[in-house]
Amino acid sequence: MVSNPLSFPARLWRDHGGTLLRFSRVSMVNVVVGQSLLFTFHSVVGWPGAVANMAAVAISSWPAYWLSRHYVWEQDQGGHTVGEIAPFWILSFAGLFLSTAVVGIVDSIFGGALSVQLANAGAFAALWVVRYLVFHHVIWGDRSGKKDDADSGAG
Repeated sequence: MVSNPLSFPARLWRDHGGTLLRFSRVSMVNVVVGQSLLFTFHSVVGWPGAVANMAAVAISSWPAYWLSRHYVWEQDQGGHTVGEIAPFWILSFAGLFLSTAVVGIVDSIFGGALSVQLANAGAFAALWVVRYLVFHHVIWGDRSGKKDDADSGAG
């Protein structure tokens, strides 16, 4: 008997849809904040791409943490240093190092605001799925013991 090919996407949406929508919203906010800071530091202030990227990522990680914790995974209790804060910041620093390396290389080859912005965005896009999976399965998502409801808080 052949299973319905639409059953997996339907189950995936049922189990993760609302959380993915909230995570996507937080990601978009973080993209706007991070890219604005990167543009300001690189193109307005005149910092080299790698330095501008480090500052932008360091600053934009704080609202990303707060929004992820409170809006995406609805955690209101105090954070656990080892189980929550450390993995979040390890992933943030992985993104910082990857994006800074990519931005530094791209800036030295091409220069210009657009290439620096795209290099930063591409590096973080590559880590997006990894971050979601770690946040959901290691840090916050599975602790609640409840299935995500695509209709709750997703509107």
